Amino acid sequence: MAAALPVAMLLLMVGCKPANGEAVEQEEIPFEATKVDESAPLAANTDEVFKVVEVDPEFPGGVEALYKYLAENIKYPVMAKNNKVEGRVYITFVIEKDGTVSDAKVLRSVNEELDAEALRVINAMPKWKPGMQQGVPVRVQYNIPITFKLQ
Repeated sequence: MAAALPVAMLLLMVGCKPANGEAVEQEEIPFEATKVDESAPLAANTDEVFKVVEVDPEFPGGVEALYKYLAENIKYPVMAKNNKVEGRVYITFVIEKDGTVSDAKVLRSVNEELDAEALRVINAMPKWKPGMQQGVPVRVQYNIPITFKLQ
């Protein structure tokens, strides 16, 4: 039914500055794509999580609004700041058929405090416009790195 094939790396890097003055950068990261057999009808009640869809999920207001949301809502953890901990936390999550965010997990950790802050902000996101496959809303995996950098 579905075969995996590698997808070319797509890098989109934008620097954001949260209210507390520390830099936060985001970029889309590559992942294994699921090849979809477009000739087969899609069951509307499928619980399959897609990695590639015909219409990608969209944060309300688009990519720039997503980066703005992250920049305004991420608070650099005090202990990490005091210990000068920096790094990029990679998060994966699912945009559900109704646009809610679920199943957020750390793909690559920096430390517990930065990981927890990245997860907190992802889990608090507003509803997205869901991804679509064959005109039907579907569950879509989304990956994003969040870079914590002191200045």
